[in-house]
Amino acid sequence: MLQSLDPGTVPAESAAPTPFTPESGVSAEMVGRALRFESRLYRPTDSYADIACDKVWRAHESLGLVGECRASILVLIRELTHPWGALPVGTPPERACWVSIDGMPFEPSIAWVDGEATVRLALEPPGAGTPQSRMEEGMAFTRRLADRPGVSIERYLRIEDLFTTEQPQGYFSLAHAVAWRPGSHPLYKIFLNPAVCGREQAAARTEEAMIRLGLERPWRALAEHLGGLDDPAHEPASLALDLIGADEFRVQLYLAHSDVSPDSIDAKSAVARDHIPGSFARALRQINGQQASSGGKPPVTCFTLDSGQDLPGATLYIPLIPVHDNDAAARDRVAAFLRDEGADPSPYVSVLDSLADRPLTESATQNFISYRGGDAPRFAVYLAPGTYRPA
Repeated sequence: MLQSLDPGTVPAESAAPTPFTPESGVSAEMVGRALRFESRLYRPTDSYADIACDKVWRAHESLGLVGECRASILVLIRELTHPWGALPVGTPPERACWVSIDGMPFEPSIAWVDGEATVRLALEPPGAGTPQSRMEEGMAFTRRLADRPGVSIERYLRIEDLFTTEQPQGYFSLAHAVAWRPGSHPLYKIFLNPAVCGREQAAARTEEAMIRLGLERPWRALAEHLGGLDDPAHEPASLALDLIGADEFRVQLYLAHSDVSPDSIDAKSAVARDHIPGSFARALRQINGQQASSGGKPPVTCFTLDSGQDLPGATLYIPLIPVHDNDAAARDRVAAFLRDEGADPSPYVSVLDSLADRPLTESATQNFISYRGGDAPRFAVYLAPGTYRPA
C-alpha cells in the first residue's frame, strides 16, 4: 500500500505568479503516446535486458573502458531489470516511460569529468503501464537496492511520504540510475517527482524534503535567489538523491525553464558557487540558437545541494531532440561547442556512432547534453535506445 501524504505536513505556499497550464513547464516527448517498435539493430524478440546490456557494453568499448569486468556489468543489468527486463522489446509498454525520450524503460548516458568517462544507466520499471503500478514497482525496487554494497536508503525513507501517493500525477512516478565507477562499487540514485500530487504542490514538497534532509542552508540560498519555485519559469521537474550512507551527500534539483531567454537562465544560476557568468547563455545559443526552449522542450538547470556547502552547484541541461531534427544535426552543433570549450569531441562522436540504431541523419536519440563550465568543463550526453517511434 502506498503512503498517502497528509496535506498538513507540507508548508503552505504562495499563489503562483504564473498559472500552470498543460502547455507550460516540463515537456515529455513520448509519455502517454502509443509506441511502435522500429529498429535496424535489434529484433522484436530481443528483451529489454538484452538491449540494455548491449548498449552499456558498446559504450564501455567505445570509450576504452574495457578494464571493467564485462560479465559483472551484464549480470548487474539483468539483476536490476528483473523481472521486466525479460519482456520482449517488440511489445511496447502500454504507457511510454518517462526516463527515455523514445519511451523505453531505460536510457544510457555518458559523463566526462576531468577527462575521465563514466557510463550510467537510468531505469524506470514499466509496471502494468499505470502510474500506480510504476510507483509500487519503484518503491519495491528501492528496497531491494538496500542490500547492495555501499547503498543506504535511510535518507530516502525520511522523505518517501512526500513523493508517494495512491494516485500519482505528472510524467513519472519513480525512477533510478546506476553509474559504474572504476575501482569502486556502482553508485545508485533515485529520481523523485515533486509534482506527484500536482504541480501546484511541487515547490512546497521540495522545500519540506530539503529541510528533512538537513539541506536548509543551500536550499534557502537558492530559493531566495530565484524568488520561489512556483512558476513555470523555473519549475521543479525532478529531485535526485544519491543512495549512500556517507555523512557527505548530495541532492540534485532539476528546474525546467519554460519561455525563458538564455540570459535569464544564466542569471538564475548566478547563486551557484561554481557558475561562470555567461557560460550557460553561451552554451544554449551555440548549440540551440537564440531560443532557449525552441522545439517545445525546455532547458533544465540541475542545482546540486551538498551537505557540506552553503551554496548549490549548477549544471545546465541543453535539450537536443526535438530541438534538432536528427542526431547528426545535434552532433554537429555539440561537437563545435566542445571544440570551442577546448574539449576533444571525438569520444562523444564515437559513442554516438557506437550506440546508433541507424544512420545519425535518420535517428533522434539525444535527449540532453549537460554542461558545467570552468577550467575543467564537465559534459554528459543522454542517449535513448532508439528502438521505439510514435505509433
